[in-house]
Amino acid sequence: MRFGIDFTRLYSSMCTSAFAHTFGTFIISWFVYDLTGSELAMGSLWIINIGTQIFVQFSIGPYIDRFQRKSVMMVSESVRILAYILLLIISFTGHLNAGILYSVAFLTAVVVYDPPANALVPNLVKKDQLVKANAHIAGTVQFMRLIALPIAGLVVASFSIYLAVFMVVFLFLISILFVSLIQEHRQSNKMVGNNWWSQFKKGLAVYRKQKILIFLGFFIAVVNFSVFATQVMYIPYVLEVLDGTSFSYGLFAASFPLGYIIGSFIVGKLSEPSQRLMYILMIGALFIGGLTHVGLGLTTLLWAAIMIEVIAGIIMPVWNIYCNTLFQKLVPDDIRGQVFTVRFIFSKIATPLGIIYGTFWAISFTLPTLFLSVGILTCVLTAVGVMSLGLYYLKRPETEEKIS
Repeated sequence: MRFGIDFTRLYSSMCTSAFAHTFGTFIISWFVYDLTGSELAMGSLWIINIGTQIFVQFSIGPYIDRFQRKSVMMVSESVRILAYILLLIISFTGHLNAGILYSVAFLTAVVVYDPPANALVPNLVKKDQLVKANAHIAGTVQFMRLIALPIAGLVVASFSIYLAVFMVVFLFLISILFVSLIQEHRQSNKMVGNNWWSQFKKGLAVYRKQKILIFLGFFIAVVNFSVFATQVMYIPYVLEVLDGTSFSYGLFAASFPLGYIIGSFIVGKLSEPSQRLMYILMIGALFIGGLTHVGLGLTTLLWAAIMIEVIAGIIMPVWNIYCNTLFQKLVPDDIRGQVFTVRFIFSKIATPLGIIYGTFWAISFTLPTLFLSVGILTCVLTAVGVMSLGLYYLKRPETEEKIS
């Protein structure tokens, strides 16, 4: 299926931006650990990044739909460019310290790129192309994140970290160039509200009218909680439970992204299901995802764990791609950006909770029981989700719901 030139430009920008962001995150983390040698410093860096993203999205989200989405994306990328130029200049002067790096990390987290990008997709493709367009984006973005880390490590080890920072700046410039070429056939929406609160209420009204979005938002939080509760313990899990090595960890860490790329390709090739079937497939994918966590908790074999992670990766695009598509279809264009922002906040708030849970459980009990507990929790919640869907559809017929 062929997409238009404007979608191709958006797709190219999103892939380039994902690569640059992953590349840049590696560089900042490398600088921090090289200067401090402290795991606590690394954790603090992560907290700054996530906390800033939540604050920025919450503060700016209600205003996103007042402007052309490509303009918001360009401004967001420009802030990141300035942050890395600042890092480059200060590192050359020899005055780099942890405080400067935290400041740069803060600036790189002042990002409002993904919500307007996802909100823009339905304006650039036909309605029957949405699933395939989202699958196209999801698979390639995941591939970019997969290759960015080893490439970043190779550049830093073989050349210099200064060249790596320069490459990040250049890639973000390329991302802006692609966005600037998009012909966005949409006027800036200046009539959606006069202040932050009125804008915020308009976004919340969507969730009151479209109860299914609350349902989806809850499970987005569940997914992020489960993923990060276990992901932070992957290294000790591979070394202690699977009796692996650093190479074993590399294979294990790469297995989920590999599966995700395969899953995105499969979903993109399938015919778009009905909305009701889409819900069932999504909940089924989450249930299987919970079973993969249970499987990781039960096995002590490296090859089996790798296969389980590949399966988890193949399944996850079913949830992510269809979830994206539903948000794009069910939410009207004039407030789609801020609704995607609320979705983003849902996912980010659950992330630190998952990390706290995973860390606490691993310290208090064992790593296998951590994976078992997360898997069982996910399966129970998805079972509740299936019952909720049944009750939801007993009350209303299947329709392609659209808010007026």
